[in-house]
Amino acid sequence: MLPEPNSDLEYRINAAIARQLSPRHLSLSLTDAALLAKYAIDAADEANVPIVFSLVDACGQQRYFFSMDNALLVSHTLAGQKAWTAVALRMPTHRLATEVQPGASLYGLQNEPGICCFGGGLPCWSGGVLLGAIGISGGSVEEDIAIASAALTRFSREQFPLTPCNN
Repeated sequence: MLPEPNSDLEYRINAAIARQLSPRHLSLSLTDAALLAKYAIDAADEANVPIVFSLVDACGQQRYFFSMDNALLVSHTLAGQKAWTAVALRMPTHRLATEVQPGASLYGLQNEPGICCFGGGLPCWSGGVLLGAIGISGGSVEEDIAIASAALTRFSREQFPLTPCNN
């Protein structure tokens, strides 16, 4: 007859191991969203570009949104579309722009409702898990990409790693 395992001892061992492992993020919390938004505001202020910011979860549902004073009216629509497109296709929207050109692999996709092929939408990957995406609109395509990238870079440096690509 085998002795019964000591469940209390197993529990304590598993708890100790779990404390040593880095936390695995499966979603962006409201606090995370607010920090990403703050970092985007800081980058937009530095570039002197009034932006609209949208963050969607991994299912494409908007979780956070704001508009800076004097942001372009069209940016209210584009920011959400950029974030949704980035999470729906699991790729930065500036990469999509080249893929929808005549003869490219995704030509015609640009005509689908809700798809945005302008740069400024970045998926948020962490540890191989898609957590959501952000969309920035308000400046030129280059400015929107730079502001979105700056927000992700600063968040990664100060909180936990977020990348626009599944590496």
